[in-house]
Amino acid sequence: MDKFTTLTGVAAPLPQINVDTDMIIPKQFLKTIKRTGLGRNLFHEMRYDHNDREIEDFLLNRPAYRNAQILVTGENFGCGSSREHAPWALLDFGIRCVIAPSFADIFYNNCFKNG
Repeated sequence: MDKFTTLTGVAAPLPQINVDTDMIIPKQFLKTIKRTGLGRNLFHEMRYDHNDREIEDFLLNRPAYRNAQILVTGENFGCGSSREHAPWALLDFGIRCVIAPSFADIFYNNCFKNG
C-alpha cells in the first residue's frame, strides 16, 4: 500500500447515490483472488455495451477522465454486498481517492484493509 498525505490528480465527477459494489465490479469478475487486472472491469456495465465496446458517453471513457485518480460521487458509495474486489478494482484502474458524503460501512472498512 502506497501511503500518501497529498494527492494531486484529475477528479472525475460521478454524481450518483447508492453506487453499490456490483456496479463497481460486477459479480462475474470475482473469480480471481489477484488484486490486479480488475481495473478493466471497473463499472463494467456502465462502461461497455453488450459487445464489450466502450460506451463513449460514460465518464471514465472520456479522454479528460481516463486517467482520473479521484472519484467524486454521491451518498452511500459502496453499498450492497461485501466484496474486497471493489477497492481492488478502483485502485487497479488508478483511483486513489473516493470523495463522497457517506460510504457503506463494509466498503469503507475494506478500503482501509486493502489500501
